[in-house]
Amino acid sequence: MPALTRNTLTINAFEDRMRLRRRMFSRNGVSLAALHATGDLADTARRTVETCLACTSDDACGRWLEAGPVHTGIPQFCHNRTLIEALRNDARIRLEDT
Repeated sequence: MPALTRNTLTINAFEDRMRLRRRMFSRNGVSLAALHATGDLADTARRTVETCLACTSDDACGRWLEAGPVHTGIPQFCHNRTLIEALRNDARIRLEDT
């Protein structure tokens, strides 16, 4: 799917993309709930949403996530890669089991 635009953004498309986002962040040890609840990271949280909506790698993302624990780390195609790397070092939003 191409980047979601005003013309292609539907509720279902948005929810599908955000589901991928949640899974990618969780797989890499970042709690999106904690990210959104942390006031000083509101701009960062918004940027992760915008980046996922603009992404054109959702098919690759879905396949990568479906492959399960075979894949570790953050895939090169992920446009939130740098943000995820930085965020997973923040104890306020790191998932407990990582």
